[in-house]
Amino acid sequence: MAVELLAPSVEIGLVTTDLGPMVEFYENFLGLPFQLDLDFPGGTMKRYLIGDNTLKLVTYDQPPPAALTPGGGRAQTGVRYISLVVTNVTDAAAQVTAAGYEIVEPLTEFTALPGIGWFFVADPDGNWVELAGPI
Repeated sequence: MAVELLAPSVEIGLVTTDLGPMVEFYENFLGLPFQLDLDFPGGTMKRYLIGDNTLKLVTYDQPPPAALTPGGGRAQTGVRYISLVVTNVTDAAAQVTAAGYEIVEPLTEFTALPGIGWFFVADPDGNWVELAGPI
């Protein structure tokens, strides 16, 4: 079976039980453009744009029984992080550190791509976000 995509984009849902710090991180710190609030039976979501893609911060009226397994891809299989390509990853790492967010994998240059680096930061719930780009 092949699906017929209506939109050439991806929507990523992050479920949280503490929306305030997540909004602070994604909207105010990372500066993702807010799209809209959307209520649905049993919960709500805040939608943010990442280019043509969407990040959805989802809360449910009944919180999920299981919490996040911390540790990104090193802790568990499955979708474990999102990646954002930025214009200057060195400055981004310094801003993350200055803001007090946890860098869980330090700034590292790709061996096969000289001048391009990456690092991982944990959001307030412990989800990993990779920031990559020119060093």
